[in-house]
Amino acid sequence: MKRVGILTRPDFSSGIEYARQILSYLESRKISVLLLPHIADALNRSELACPSKNMKADFVITLGGDGTTLYAARHLPQHVPLLPVNLESFGFLSECEIHEVEELIDQVLAGKLTLHETPRLAIWYKKKRLPDAANETALFPGYQGRPVPITVKLHDIYELSFRADGFLVTTPMGSTGHSFSLSGPILDIQLQAFLLIAVAPLRQGFHPLVVPDDSTIHIELAREANCFIDGNHIVKVAPNNPILVKKSEHSLRILRRESHFYSRLQGKLLRC
Repeated sequence: MKRVGILTRPDFSSGIEYARQILSYLESRKISVLLLPHIADALNRSELACPSKNMKADFVITLGGDGTTLYAARHLPQHVPLLPVNLESFGFLSECEIHEVEELIDQVLAGKLTLHETPRLAIWYKKKRLPDAANETALFPGYQGRPVPITVKLHDIYELSFRADGFLVTTPMGSTGHSFSLSGPILDIQLQAFLLIAVAPLRQGFHPLVVPDDSTIHIELAREANCFIDGNHIVKVAPNNPILVKKSEHSLRILRRESHFYSRLQGKLLRC
């Protein structure tokens, strides 16, 4: 193990002191460290500053919650593994709490953690590729207040038309997020599938649909819409201009202990 990155979002100030502690621990283990520039500035370690897009580390420790993990997935080089550390109350995607981080670092350095890879969504609009989604892409009309006509095409063959307040395509990991709050099904993360779910469909015109992850999905709204990727507004979509969604060639790579996905569900989401 040669180099470890530390990442927390610029708007997450409480992560700085934890970054200081982790930096000290890594350097005590003779590990080279890369810091996002705002962390390096706050810690007076400008020599360790590295922009996220250039952070070519053996793994990156993310400090925050699920939003921070998705931020890292969006801004770091695609191949870099993440070790998500939870500083918030929920942190479903996180692998450990902050009080466990030194133990987890030792396990990573000893090669005792497993690299889990989960699929991402590749998204195009007007032949321009947008950032990949680790959790979901969502389309909502720019003017909300009444259902909008939506057309979904699968494989350029099957066409489904209905009215709803919006539409989501999620990865198996993303099925535990926004779509879960819409009473959508949870997909086992080992499934090679994506979930399609309409938001408040009129007259139940569209039921949640699980499709193979080799599907080509076109989504078209009859009114101007906003496209969100992992909760971030990316682009305005003109009426009757489809968004294309496919499986990305890049996966999300997270270092995990051997705890099972269903244990995580029971401890974080299902409470049973």
